[in-house]
Amino acid sequence: MKRPSLAALFGRGLSSALATWKGLLLLLAVNALLAFVLTRPVAASLHEVLDRNPLADRLLKGADALFFLDFTRAHPDVLGDTRPWEGIASGGGDALDRGEPREVLRGFAGMSGASGALLAVGLANALLSALLAGGFAGRFGADSERGSLAAFGADVGRFGVPSLLLGILSIVGLVAAYRWVFVASGALYDPRELRYEWEAVALLLGRLLVFLLVAAYVRRSVLYARAAMGLSRSVNPLGALFRGAGFVAGRPVRTLLLEILFAAAGLLPLALWASFAESWDGKDPAQLALLLALQQVVLFIRIAARVGHLGAASAWMRRAAEAPPAPTPSAEPAAA
Repeated sequence: MKRPSLAALFGRGLSSALATWKGLLLLLAVNALLAFVLTRPVAASLHEVLDRNPLADRLLKGADALFFLDFTRAHPDVLGDTRPWEGIASGGGDALDRGEPREVLRGFAGMSGASGALLAVGLANALLSALLAGGFAGRFGADSERGSLAAFGADVGRFGVPSLLLGILSIVGLVAAYRWVFVASGALYDPRELRYEWEAVALLLGRLLVFLLVAAYVRRSVLYARAAMGLSRSVNPLGALFRGAGFVAGRPVRTLLLEILFAAAGLLPLALWASFAESWDGKDPAQLALLLALQQVVLFIRIAARVGHLGAASAWMRRAAEAPPAPTPSAEPAAA
């Protein structure tokens, strides 16, 4: 049987996602609720600090490169401690370099303000998304009633906890890959001992590329594990993980290209929004309503792309399972 093309899998995944439009709207509502939980206290704190304040006048008159530093120094309680984020962004920070990830975890646990709220909301979003992914996996593995919200809820109840366990394994795998692939490989050489600067840059980019490939394999293994779980109707996450990891290992390039295709589909609406969206002037309520509606459209497309990737994985694994085995060459008849 001819293997499916990437374009066909991409279209099949998006059509499968749109067939579960009620589940997509439920996930959209969950994201809107989490965004409200995050932005409401932060907006209140910013209004309390900036309303009738000289800092607000400076911000309105023009961009000031020192505004962020001045603001965080004068009001550290609004944004909270951003040093753990800065340490991770700069390559792990001193604690990870010393092999002490517990210090990093304690730094994140003690965060407050907007940074702490961002961490809490991000974790809540990841956990809820993992739970609902079990419902989508169950619907994609079913033969009928893909658009039924009741069946989607039943699949969340059946596959939600195993899907959540797979999500936790994914987070652990990504953190371990970051620690032992990207950060640990930096201890193998000293950039200051290299003769040319481009050598240090090339090694850094090479380490980053290897980490991204390992992280992509971990993410794809969990994604195809959810698809395998929905197709087999089994709630055994370890068995599904082995099947998903084996499926990805047998098709490393094509599964990676499919992931890149869906990632580009999810990033395209963000690029369009960043290029053409306008800011609200605070006067016209109709303009605010239009901006909020367009924001939800962008978010819906991004959610559909993420769910569509799972739908494509389910369709691909179903097709591979239904394909007839390759014929074996028959033995030559013995000579008389």
